[in-house]
Amino acid sequence: MGGGSWSAGTYNNVTSSRISSGNTFGYTKDTYSRPSSEWKAHESVDPLAVNGPSSPFAGQNIRESRDNPEHPQSTPIAVFFDETGSMGQVPRQLQADLAKLFGLLVDQGMCTDPQIMMGAYGDAEIDSVPLQAGQFESDNRVDEALNNLFLEGGGGGNGHEHSALAWYFTANHTDTDNWNKRGKKGYLFTIGDETTGTIPRQAIHKYVGGATETDVTPKQALAMANEKWNVFHIVIDNYSAKDQRSVEHYTKLLGGNCIVVENLNDIAETIATIIGYFEGNLDSNTKVSKGTIQRVHAVGAGKRPALTSV
Repeated sequence: MGGGSWSAGTYNNVTSSRISSGNTFGYTKDTYSRPSSEWKAHESVDPLAVNGPSSPFAGQNIRESRDNPEHPQSTPIAVFFDETGSMGQVPRQLQADLAKLFGLLVDQGMCTDPQIMMGAYGDAEIDSVPLQAGQFESDNRVDEALNNLFLEGGGGGNGHEHSALAWYFTANHTDTDNWNKRGKKGYLFTIGDETTGTIPRQAIHKYVGGATETDVTPKQALAMANEKWNVFHIVIDNYSAKDQRSVEHYTKLLGGNCIVVENLNDIAETIATIIGYFEGNLDSNTKVSKGTIQRVHAVGAGKRPALTSV
């Protein structure tokens, strides 16, 4: 829902300690200790978890981003990453960079009142847990949601994953004041190396809820998401991406909103700066890396925001 405020001090005391001690992603470790027939999403990131009685969507699995006295101009941001085998370092990098992401969004004023939903996707045809989605949060519960994600590390064999499943979920199972009150789209980022396949209708029923009469193609899922979200896909340009020609694949779907990143350290800065660009909040005082400037210029189709690299 988006209450509370991010604390760098809490992050340093809790998350940095987890990272230093190697105690991150405890739910993944616990889940791996069980038979695969028992693998499931943690309740805090289960996409089928329904809203409580105080919600206007009571009994439905809708993620809500709401304005509140602390955050009157909420900006919804959804970040889903591929958690299959080749992408195992991405969630760990995001966890390490959460302070950087919030620092850029809040301290450098990239957007007003960011509320972040963390999620993960895999292969809807193969994996036990191919979709996970937290709540929209403005405080350190973002880190808790990230830490509770199950890094199944599956996929493989069919030449694609299902980032389109994250598009479909966000299109059909979110509700935001940013759109309802201000007519402004939120920001949806999927991150991965492989191409996306068509979503089997059985997978939608099993992992998202509701019924569809037909399978849903990536183009159809993207069109649904684009109605209320600015959708981007960050391609981690590794061997798998090159082998599957993923940049070409996502560029065909998303045009300039396909963003290529080679260094995982650049993900958080890229997300924050692209949001700042679309919100019109970049100026000569914004300091980001040269690589991020190039990526923002590519998304901006040649429009040159005034940025200073560091």
